[in-house]
Amino acid sequence: MFKVEDNFYLINAFTKDPFKGNPAAIVLLNEEKSDEWLKSYAQEINQPITTFVKKDQEGYNLRWFTPTSEIALCGHGTLGAANILFEECCVNSSIIQFNTEAGTLYAEQTANKIKLTFKIKTADTIEPADHFKYLINYPIRQLAWAEDRYIIELGSETEVKNAIPDMEKIKELDGIGLVITSRSHEPFDFVSRYFAPKVGIGEDYVTGSAHCALASYWKDIFKKERFLAFQDSPRGGEIEMNIKGDNVELMGDCVTLIKGNLHRIVIT
Repeated sequence: MFKVEDNFYLINAFTKDPFKGNPAAIVLLNEEKSDEWLKSYAQEINQPITTFVKKDQEGYNLRWFTPTSEIALCGHGTLGAANILFEECCVNSSIIQFNTEAGTLYAEQTANKIKLTFKIKTADTIEPADHFKYLINYPIRQLAWAEDRYIIELGSETEVKNAIPDMEKIKELDGIGLVITSRSHEPFDFVSRYFAPKVGIGEDYVTGSAHCALASYWKDIFKKERFLAFQDSPRGGEIEMNIKGDNVELMGDCVTLIKGNLHRIVIT
């Protein structure tokens, strides 16, 4: 026989449209699971991110897994978790507290979108070493290091869209991935793409954590603190950002596509 264990959802984050934005699996756990179980489940479901959600006394614990690795922070997985909790779990507040290895995060249900509050990732410009010129097929306008990933600014959004990354060389970089970005045109301030092959993600579709770094990077260039950005991946997605001190608010939409249950086989 089968025993129902945990509720499972498939969402698309940072989009209003099905099959756009960034997909994630959201799993509401009824009990603690071993690290090996979590890794195996993420490999089995094979989504860019699987977010595991467990209720605790002060909100919810979150952990995020790619098909190969656990990661410290995931914006679209957090947005998906908040969307499911607001839709399915009768949360009696407009604000949810998430407890994670990266610190305490908050999600708020506003009139139009879900708003996440994350720590900003400070981006500092640096001089590119020779090996950076071989990462992609366009010249580097400017290079920055943002705590755990590199940002390369290119000359135009056309270059961002058509850039061909060398995944093997990107794997050799410090940090978890590489962001490429450029100025854009109305209604967007900038565009970007993100590559993280070191943690099992070739190109990520829409990346909340990368925009915590991009907000810092473009703040100093545009001399402002509110942005609308487009991640120009094959699926695409929009993120609104608002810098407040050491934090950045990320605002986006989310679509729930699939609801189901994980079963455990019980032999009797």
